[in-house]
Amino acid sequence: MKTAPEQDLPFYARSFHNAARTLAASFRPDCKDAAAAVCPVVFMYRHSLELHLKALVLGEGGNFLATRPDTLSIHKTHSVPWLAQFVCQIITAVKWEQDFKCDGIEHLADFKAVVEELNAVDPGSNVFRLPVSTEGQNDAPGRVNLTIRDFARRMDSLLGLLDRTADALAATWDMHSKETAIEAA
Repeated sequence: MKTAPEQDLPFYARSFHNAARTLAASFRPDCKDAAAAVCPVVFMYRHSLELHLKALVLGEGGNFLATRPDTLSIHKTHSVPWLAQFVCQIITAVKWEQDFKCDGIEHLADFKAVVEELNAVDPGSNVFRLPVSTEGQNDAPGRVNLTIRDFARRMDSLLGLLDRTADALAATWDMHSKETAIEAA
C-alpha cells in the first residue's frame, strides 16, 4: 500500500471536503432511494475528517506532541476517535482549548462527541450506519435527528476549524523554530 506523503494530506482532505459539499448540495431527499443516496455524502465527509486529522497529526501539529505516533500506524488507521485524541493532545499542548471552537463545538468534549458520532458511520469497515435522516425524521433508535443539510453545515464548520487549526499550528511552529534558532545563535 502506497501512502500519501504527509505534505499532500491537506490537499486530499480539502478535495474530499469539496466533493462532500458538492454531493450534499445536489442531494434530493425526495428521490426514491434517499436513505441509500445519503451514504456517499456522509462517507465523503467522514473520509475528509479522517484525512484532516491525519494531516494535523503528521504535519506541524505533531511537533507539539510529547511523542509523535508512528507514521505507518497513522496512515493505516481509519479510526477517527484514535486520531482525534492526538489532535486533542496538540490543542492542549499549545493551550488553545478556549479557541478551538466553531458552530456546534464549544469545548474539546464537543469535538470528541462529534468525532464519535461520525465514527459510528463505519466503525469496523463492514457496516454503514447513518447518523442523519433524509427528512429529519428520527425513526430509528440511536439515530441523530439531523437533515443532510444540517449535517453538512455542521461538518463544513468542523472541517473549516481543522483547516484553520492546521494553518495556525504551522505558523506557531515556524515562529517557535525561528525563536529557537535566534536563541541558539
